[in-house]
Amino acid sequence: MTQAYQDVVTLTNGESVCKILPALGGSLAEWSVGGQAMLRTASQSAIARGELLGLSSFPLVPYSNRIANAQFEWEHEPRQLTPNFAPEPHAIHGTGWKRNWQITAQTNERVTLSYAQGVGADWPWAFTAEQTICLGIASLTLSLRARNDANIAVPLAFGHHPYFDQADASLQFDAATVWMNGADALPTHEVIPDDIFDFNSAAPVMGRRIDNCYTGWDGKAHIRWDRRPHALTITASPSLPAAVVYVADDDGAFCFEPVPHINNALHLPAHTPTMPIIEPGAWFEAEISFQAVRT
Repeated sequence: MTQAYQDVVTLTNGESVCKILPALGGSLAEWSVGGQAMLRTASQSAIARGELLGLSSFPLVPYSNRIANAQFEWEHEPRQLTPNFAPEPHAIHGTGWKRNWQITAQTNERVTLSYAQGVGADWPWAFTAEQTICLGIASLTLSLRARNDANIAVPLAFGHHPYFDQADASLQFDAATVWMNGADALPTHEVIPDDIFDFNSAAPVMGRRIDNCYTGWDGKAHIRWDRRPHALTITASPSLPAAVVYVADDDGAFCFEPVPHINNALHLPAHTPTMPIIEPGAWFEAEISFQAVRT
């Protein structure tokens, strides 16, 4: 294990504990309340290997999910990115999740992390991202913002990718549509959620296979686990009007990701929510709140 990955920031507030790994993508490794894991707890082996997909949550900046074939066109100019999710040919989840974040402020209950990116093969425009992680007695709030450091208006967004224990979990959230995917994992068309994709009423998570983006989400979601004392309510700001749900039948966790735009948004500009366009020196801002609720 590298020393960088061993550097864990631990926030505490009563029986609430959150652990953060600034050098490993500015990611979360744990959030528990009264000993109950509210997010999937990262194993020590996942941390030691730098296995980002084995952590509790990681930032999605400057975009969410996939950009087809790691390329897009902006202002009539082709832009080529570096594929970062082999064997897929796409770029995925932005750049921040694979970078070292710096601590800029810290107390027992709050920490602010910052990451600055220059122009490069991973993204063609400079930006600065900040996430403030605030721990309550039974809550966790992620305040996210990213500043456009380019001299023109460009696409820029910020979401998060939380994992939750799948066993005995049920999920509920209201959504108007869900995007169906092709064999390349990219969205093809919208439909009304039905069958395994329908969570308008609370439904068990296990036994499904989903990796899809929902739109028309009202900004609230609820997770409940059988035989656990706390349920979870997720609330997101209006700047995160879409949600990605990931469930794999061979995984012990699932994801509910509040995000700013649909998957592959730069290739689907006629569909909403589109990728936010931020003016020079301006900020994209969002907030996600997780609240543990006694059942």
